Amino acid sequence: MNDEMAKIYDGDLLKSFSDTVRREREVIADVVIYLAEIGRRRLHAKEAYPSLFNYITGKYYYYSGAAYRRIQAAKLYQRFPEILDLLKEGKINLLTISLIEPHVYKDNGKPLIEQIIGKSKNEVEEILAHMNVKRENAKDVIRRLPTPVPRLEVVEGSSSKTVFQDREVSQAIPSAGSKPNEQIYVDRRIKIEFVADESLAKKIERAKEVLRHKFPAGKLEQIFQQALEDMLEKRDPLRKKVTAKESTTLQTQRRYIPQTVQRLVWQRDGGQCSYRSPDGRRCEERGGLEIDHVKPWSLGGESSVENLRLLCHGHNQWRAWKTFGEKK
Repeated sequence: MNDEMAKIYDGDLLKSFSDTVRREREVIADVVIYLAEIGRRRLHAKEAYPSLFNYITGKYYYYSGAAYRRIQAAKLYQRFPEILDLLKEGKINLLTISLIEPHVYKDNGKPLIEQIIGKSKNEVEEILAHMNVKRENAKDVIRRLPTPVPRLEVVEGSSSKTVFQDREVSQAIPSAGSKPNEQIYVDRRIKIEFVADESLAKKIERAKEVLRHKFPAGKLEQIFQQALEDMLEKRDPLRKKVTAKESTTLQTQRRYIPQTVQRLVWQRDGGQCSYRSPDGRRCEERGGLEIDHVKPWSLGGESSVENLRLLCHGHNQWRAWKTFGEKK
């Protein structure tokens, strides 16, 4: 118990708490304003983050749900600034704002905002249901499972065996002087869930049949491992080798970029967005990468390895915005 807090009279305590809640709402409203302006100026891109979401989760450690709700509120605030006063007064909150934002348009914005004043999450979802808004309840899940705790270690000859609750992991006996936490190596297990249509289920069943000679048990982990290996071997630029004959043709004056050149750019940039912030931080995005001309093609830039780079979609768009301005 806080000794100083314990000395406060009941009435003063409740009043102080009320003032603190009011200040908290004002701070949240300020965060929304800042996010709206940072997003408008695209300053997250300048700081080497591919999106506003990545910026506040990566730099300020907001967890994903909190980041999403604040960004949704910032989007809605730009179209309907009146939500700020409602937010400060506690008549609406970040959760209810985030629920309606994807469904707010110019014509329905004001009445929908008025409808959710003072409403709970369930009540807002009911309002959306009456609007015939389609909602997908099942979400994709990739969750790392807890590492099993060892309950027994048996030494057999020149190797040791650590027995876990669900499986055994064998490893070489550590050398003298090794630290205890260096002796056990565990393959971390991941739980993956997603909802798909019937056509994918049929493809999975067919894949099990085709690969039954290799994977008699037909475990989904094995099937997907094989399918992804085949796909990446065919499509991942980082896995493709460039032959000596191909590497002689490294540039062209056309906008079309030869596969040879694309592979060299991917390999040079390591399959990661190449943008760096003014302080040297490199963008960590590896998904949805695009090949960008350093000197724009429309301004005479060549499709050469030296004039090409990998950028994530966010930084490619930001770079175009900085060079050519906002699209009309």
